[in-house]
Amino acid sequence: MSTNPPFGQDPTQPVPPPPPAPPAPPLVPGQATPSVAPGFPAQAPGYQAPEPSHAAPAPGYPSPAPGYPAGMYPATPAPRGLLPWALGLLILIPFPFVGGLASGIAMAVSGGASRRFGGVAAENARVALNWGLTYLLLSTVLLVGHFVLLFALSADGPVRGFYPLGTAITIYFALSVLHLVLVIVGMVRASSGKVMRIPFAIPYLRR
Repeated sequence: MSTNPPFGQDPTQPVPPPPPAPPAPPLVPGQATPSVAPGFPAQAPGYQAPEPSHAAPAPGYPSPAPGYPAGMYPATPAPRGLLPWALGLLILIPFPFVGGLASGIAMAVSGGASRRFGGVAAENARVALNWGLTYLLLSTVLLVGHFVLLFALSADGPVRGFYPLGTAITIYFALSVLHLVLVIVGMVRASSGKVMRIPFAIPYLRR
């Protein structure tokens, strides 16, 4: 390949070589060699890139969780009082009266423990506690009434037919269906951050 001489220079004269590159700045002991991307000029001698600064958390504030940048924390959902309503599903235990009693007791105990969270969780826990105790009381009354009616009707001989002996059982079955519906609605409302209301529950706890 032929090299054209600069404009105005005798073509018979040789082209002078390019000037040598300036020497690299001396390295400071303990300092890493700076890497320069191809096509970009080197940094000026004596220039040192600033070290990245990490802001320390203010006194009294916790450090950010591992894997999250400074000032950002993983979102923690606020308690909503869902557990007391979910325990109402214990009514589905396949034993007569056992599921209803266990459901009412579990709702009352869990509702009392969940009131410490405050806000929506405390209100849902209070309503769940009131309804759990109401359902427990009515279930116990119907259970005792069934056996009282059984002994009264069977005193003169065997009982014939389902009624009137089955009156307490029928009322308990209807009450249990209502309880299951209220539990499911309460779970849906609590999971969406709303408060469940049961105006006909006995208000054991008003606030």
